[in-house]
Amino acid sequence: MEQITRRASVEALKKQAYEANRWSSFNPERAGEVLLNCCEQELSEFLSKIPEEFHEEYEKRFLELFRHWLAAQSRCASPAVTGPAKFPTAKNRKYLEWERSAREKLNTWVERVVKRLNRQHRLTDWEEIERLQEKIDRLTELQELMKKANAVIRKKSLADVEKVEELENLGLTEKQALELMDGTGCWWGKGFAPFQLTNNNAKIKDTQARIDRLTNMVNTEDRTEEYEWGSLEYCYSEERLRIYFNEIPDEKLRSELKGSAFKWSRFNQAWQRQLTDNAIYAAKRILNIED
Repeated sequence: MEQITRRASVEALKKQAYEANRWSSFNPERAGEVLLNCCEQELSEFLSKIPEEFHEEYEKRFLELFRHWLAAQSRCASPAVTGPAKFPTAKNRKYLEWERSAREKLNTWVERVVKRLNRQHRLTDWEEIERLQEKIDRLTELQELMKKANAVIRKKSLADVEKVEELENLGLTEKQALELMDGTGCWWGKGFAPFQLTNNNAKIKDTQARIDRLTNMVNTEDRTEEYEWGSLEYCYSEERLRIYFNEIPDEKLRSELKGSAFKWSRFNQAWQRQLTDNAIYAAKRILNIED
């Protein structure tokens, strides 16, 4: 077997990699080594396709999903290894489907991240947009997890032990699954509470609104409007509205600016605040600028 140098974070998956083939290979350790080499190669290829500043964060997420795939593999069996007598064909078919689903989830995530991170943006806050997009991905994943977990718990056709097993396959630990199945002391009963799904969905909408606003900034050029008293700068690249005066404004005008959330920036030598519709309205009102 080809020997390749593996990073420590991949080596940390050795136990899971060996366990992944215990019921489907006569030599699970050797098969595990192959999986670890594949992990290293796939991770290296993935990181080579995205900007370096995102490597640390996305390496962790890649390995999380790879670990979940290994866990799904560890449930799959081969009759050649376990023996054909009383082989649980139906249950193994379900485990194989779980394994395929976990692998597809990893592949889809990799493709989506590579495509998203390599889009052309000129905004200096692109890292913030990406951070928010990753937040939405995680919140959406959590939303789906909560809905699927509640659906499993409501299944009357499954025994409790089967429900726990399916909850674990969704990514929950055994302890978390048992707590959801218990429901003691929870006024809503078993599973995730309705308010947890509602609150999480609200976070998704709020985060998407923030992304939409920043994306709009990306597609808008900075511009400056000149006036007799000075200028008004729409700095979309830094998400700031700035007011430059030719002369120091009087105390009344300074008070109005402060009262409308404008602050003096020594660095820019301007009065500024976050660039929003409200900021533009306030500036035009204070400075008597007509549209």
